[in-house]
Amino acid sequence: MAAGQVISARRGFTLLELMIVVAIGAILAALSASAMSSARKISRVSGEARLLVQRLQTVRANAVSQGAAQGYYIAQNGPGAGGADANTAFVFYKQVPTTTSVAYVSGTDRRDTSRDTLPLGGTGSLVVVTGAGVAQPADFQIGFDMNGQVTVTPAPGGGFPYCLQVTDVVEPGIVRWVILFNDGTVKVQRNETWCPFP
Repeated sequence: MAAGQVISARRGFTLLELMIVVAIGAILAALSASAMSSARKISRVSGEARLLVQRLQTVRANAVSQGAAQGYYIAQNGPGAGGADANTAFVFYKQVPTTTSVAYVSGTDRRDTSRDTLPLGGTGSLVVVTGAGVAQPADFQIGFDMNGQVTVTPAPGGGFPYCLQVTDVVEPGIVRWVILFNDGTVKVQRNETWCPFP
């Protein structure tokens, strides 16, 4: 062999090394898919809680500014919900604008033509919206008189603040609380202790 001539052996990956790399890639892909799924569920629940706050604030502001009682009807939702209004919600307007106890009366009160639909997957909703003391599937409603005072139907057993729970159907541990106060103001619970923490 000549002095200065270097022989390099070409070496590739063994089958075992390739299998290890593929296994690590599969584990990382599974972990990221699980994290993405949880992030979507948290986003869905948080978004529904924010929408609920926005709707209730808007209905209350309109009741006061228009001087006419109106409310927000939340139909049966979640697993087992049925009927034409299942997994939806809508604004309603009382026939008598000066009504102080604001509850929706089908066939008498006017429903808004647009309705909110909960996020759906297949035939059912992906989140459940429940009022305090309401066992789903059941409907409930929140009304505001012309002064912005609130009426909850069915009446809250524990009084105010009234806690509305938004929960993921598959992972019930993913929860957001919406707090309704007796003066009609509403907010999403952060670090307060108005509503129970999951």
